[in-house]
Amino acid sequence: MLTNSRLNHDTIDAPRHSQPAALALLRVLMRQCRAKARVEPFEACALLHHSPDQGAQAYADALLRVLSTALPNGLRIHAVYAPERSFDENWLLALTEAVARDDASSATFLLRSRLPVHLRRNVGWLVSQLVTRINAV
Repeated sequence: MLTNSRLNHDTIDAPRHSQPAALALLRVLMRQCRAKARVEPFEACALLHHSPDQGAQAYADALLRVLSTALPNGLRIHAVYAPERSFDENWLLALTEAVARDDASSATFLLRSRLPVHLRRNVGWLVSQLVTRINAV
């Protein structure tokens, strides 16, 4: 017997076990990012590449600023203590998890599913650097 169920793509309840530190960091930084100037992806990567001692916060900030302008409808990130996750949050967490487990196929699929060609490499690099720094803590 099949049941009808609808999936709301704006808000998805997801398991809470996957990278809560990354989600909390992204949610806090998103509130601050909205007031900051836009940043070009290449410029953000170049600045961070020449400052390898930067922490996870700098990479997460650059990633969020790039994605806020790269995605057609912007980036939807909920408040820090919101119990649900947005589609964008789930996508970001899936991407960070794929990078963390060295699953290049999944990471490539996720990047291709939402980003134009010219942004994929930069966003992929920012995510990989963010994961490296979060795992180092």
